[in-house]
Amino acid sequence: MDKKDRKLLDELRHTVHMTGELLTLKMLIERMEIYGERTCMVEKKKDVVTEYSVKRFREDVFALGTALKDMGLMGKHLGILSENSYRWVVAFFAVACGGGVAVPVDKELSDADISALFTKADVEGIFFSRAYKEIAKYHLEHDERCKAAICTNKKLDDDFLFFDELIEKGKELIKAGDTSYIDTEIKKDDLAAIVFTSGTTGANKGVMLSHGNFAQNADGVLETIETQYSSISLLPMNHVYELSCNILTALYMNCPVFINDSLKNFMNNVQFYKPDAMAIVPLVIDTIYNTIWRTAEQTGRAEILKKLLKVSNALRKIGIDLRPVLFKTIAEKFGGKFPTMSCGGAPTRVEYITCLCDFGFTIYNGYGLTESSPTVTLNLDAGTRPDCAGFAFPKAQFKIHEPDDKGVGEIWIRGENVTRGYYKDEEATKASFEDGWFKTGDYGRTDEEGRLYVVGRKKNLIILDNGKNVFPEEVESYYMEAVSYLHDVVVFEAEKEVGGRKQKIIAGAFYVSPEDVDNKSEEEIKAMVEKDILNANKDLTVYKRVQDTYITTKEFEINSTRKVIRSKVIERYYAEINK
Repeated sequence: MDKKDRKLLDELRHTVHMTGELLTLKMLIERMEIYGERTCMVEKKKDVVTEYSVKRFREDVFALGTALKDMGLMGKHLGILSENSYRWVVAFFAVACGGGVAVPVDKELSDADISALFTKADVEGIFFSRAYKEIAKYHLEHDERCKAAICTNKKLDDDFLFFDELIEKGKELIKAGDTSYIDTEIKKDDLAAIVFTSGTTGANKGVMLSHGNFAQNADGVLETIETQYSSISLLPMNHVYELSCNILTALYMNCPVFINDSLKNFMNNVQFYKPDAMAIVPLVIDTIYNTIWRTAEQTGRAEILKKLLKVSNALRKIGIDLRPVLFKTIAEKFGGKFPTMSCGGAPTRVEYITCLCDFGFTIYNGYGLTESSPTVTLNLDAGTRPDCAGFAFPKAQFKIHEPDDKGVGEIWIRGENVTRGYYKDEEATKASFEDGWFKTGDYGRTDEEGRLYVVGRKKNLIILDNGKNVFPEEVESYYMEAVSYLHDVVVFEAEKEVGGRKQKIIAGAFYVSPEDVDNKSEEEIKAMVEKDILNANKDLTVYKRVQDTYITTKEFEINSTRKVIRSKVIERYYAEINK
């Protein structure tokens, strides 16, 4: 995109944003009309690149929605079970913009769990890709309320409808004068989606998100983040972070999205597409950081790279920025430039963020959750304040409830971004709200200027027998920084028999990748970790020290957003000590 085209796009975006407050997803797709034939999404499959224009996207949404309405499925709950794709996004908008409720689910779940979530959400139709034919067929046969299963990427047998044929049917209906779907009125408080929390512990809960919730997040991003001109979609679209912060926002500002086809192709696709921005999780930050330094070690350039960083940082202090020149070889791995990375989902290692920003990357982080659709706070200054979650997002509020003497308390939130509650779960909804505030279950503190610092999860809090409170996340971060080669750490409460009686202790599970320690044997790795943890303990408050360790070279279990599943790690710890 040349300067002239960027200027034109900026003018169009300004017109869209100045139209007024965004209230619904229907309003979003209506405002997109101004972008006309401009590209909004790109897919690459088997080296075949397909670009989808804004005009086609809008026509496909209206056509699919019209066909669904003709089938009696509008206003219903419709599930989406698929890999990331253009058709995934069309299906989501077609459902939500016609008064229906989209129910996107995690394709990594078991068939039984997926079917159970569809049943829990009262799903009456399913969009699915052919990879999930069997679960679609199973649910169609076992839930009498489910009237249709629509395959998005292949025409199958007569049990299933085909996405493309419904698009053509809808176009014919519109051509014949049927504008009932297009004319459907959508209000700000109308339910748009039920998004199930992925979580790392506990059962999935269906978070009800309205049109206003999604719209507030898209409007807020446009108000606060520097304009980008291309993006890549890496994270699963069924998670609200990717859907709301990347896809919906990119559509609203006409930032063309390249849909990544698989994790193994990610870096190749980045080099091919050269995106300006991407929404990522800490694991991606870890991978990028470790790959840069591992490559430097293997090529004998690690010491040179360290010296260049020192020189670059010194020059930047006097207003000279040579990072594009000094670290050009790193930028080439990302298509010749350093993309802006919006990182969310979990805490990120401070030294990794600092180092990548020193190379030239721009990193935003913040705090949010599914229930806030998702942004609560945003930190636009991660390069200098990597441990901070930032200031409150537009139209979002937070407060620290009943802070202790250190200013730490539970984070409560409210605002137009916050859910009305959990679907068909009045008990959980009631327990989560008090005086109009949503109780996040996270602990945090603020600084004098109002920035948020997240300390840890309430349900992970360890209360020792002596009454001391320990936040596992704080201890995990300490060990990760003190012992640099550790890949992951999970700290948790356990029991140990001391003097004939059981008492609470702090246990820790430590994962080390053999690649990060010169391929030492497992015995050598365990001995090294034990020694380094003992050394690290010297600078850690006594009651926060890990008293029992589980050291492994086998990766911790993670969910589809790359978060470590704490309960699975703890299970492994107990399986080990009970051998």
